[in-house]
Amino acid sequence: MMEDRKQRTDGRVNGRLEKIGRAFFAATIVYVCLTLAFSLIAGCSRPPARQYFLLNYTPPKMHNRTMQNPYAAVIRLRDFSIEEAYNRPHIVYRTSPFELRYYNFKSWAVRPARMVTDLFFKHLNSAELVSGVVRRFDEGRRPDYEITGFIEALEEFDGEDVLFARLALRINMSRLSDGATIYSRHFDLHKKVYRKETVFVVRELSQIIEYIFTEIIADIDRKLAIEFGITPEVASPAFMQIEQPSFITDDIIPVEQPNFTTDGIISEDNTVTLEE
Repeated sequence: MMEDRKQRTDGRVNGRLEKIGRAFFAATIVYVCLTLAFSLIAGCSRPPARQYFLLNYTPPKMHNRTMQNPYAAVIRLRDFSIEEAYNRPHIVYRTSPFELRYYNFKSWAVRPARMVTDLFFKHLNSAELVSGVVRRFDEGRRPDYEITGFIEALEEFDGEDVLFARLALRINMSRLSDGATIYSRHFDLHKKVYRKETVFVVRELSQIIEYIFTEIIADIDRKLAIEFGITPEVASPAFMQIEQPSFITDDIIPVEQPNFTTDGIISEDNTVTLEE
């Protein structure tokens, strides 16, 4: 009788242990499944890595300059100003002329106004057009001229079937002795991008800005030649011929249409628009 009672007790204990084991096993399976599920959800909801972009090019050698030696002048380059809508690190894109959008995870590595100013400073220095280029008045000899710039647009335009890079910029140069503006020119250029990736938009913007700055420095050379009495002032100077990138103009991004001169490059109001 004692053995029967002991067997029944052992059976009940073993049954309870078996149930506990099954329950523990089931709980473990549920825990593992939940952990995997949460891991997958976390992985899917993780934001993409932020990308940083920079306008960049190697300044070309200046050809057909008026003087082989630098002009005995110092130019102060002020930091360019920029339209408020573009004064942020996020790259701007638009799908219509009436709406701007900003990429959440695609940014400029440097603030746009500073980035463009730095590029022009590098290009102007490499040209060795004048004896000195400074950013501040306390950097040495007092400047003779001052260059200012205003960035009106720096963007990607997404059409239904085509992508464009666009840059609009106005540049001014003044004589500091009397405050007179001796040079002013406006550019509004956009170029087709053949691959719909931001890095290719940035590459085309770099080509546009290289063209603009090459033109500006050639213009300044001619203006300084007039200032120093090397060449007489003429109404419509012939612009230096350089290899031009493939710019195009259409109705997607409206720009002011200039009245072209005989060379087809610059209008009376100095608005530049190039076509393929």
